[in-house]
Amino acid sequence: MPGHIGRQTIVLLDAPLINGDYNTKVRDWVHATPTPVYGCTIDYVSSSESREARDQTVTAAQLFMPRRAPKISEWQRVEWDGRTWEVDGVPLDVQEAGPLSGQTVRLLEVAG
Repeated sequence: MPGHIGRQTIVLLDAPLINGDYNTKVRDWVHATPTPVYGCTIDYVSSSESREARDQTVTAAQLFMPRRAPKISEWQRVEWDGRTWEVDGVPLDVQEAGPLSGQTVRLLEVAG
């Protein structure tokens, strides 16, 4: 997808912590704050399908953020391509790539 490098837009979702059952803290995704981020590069990386106990599809995408974009944490979600993606692990902040690099984020969507 070379024509789209650095031209895609994502929406970063940040949910506040609220009190849950049994004195736990949970994320309130209903009231998440959306933040559009422009100038990203994102594409599908892989997908797998499981049919053992139930049908399930796991799709992965790789997101490359521009250098001035907000930092993404493993507790946030990303909307892109009509889907809501979970951040898979801790995003990579590639300082060794120089001052023009931004975060690299692996995203997962589990359906089914």
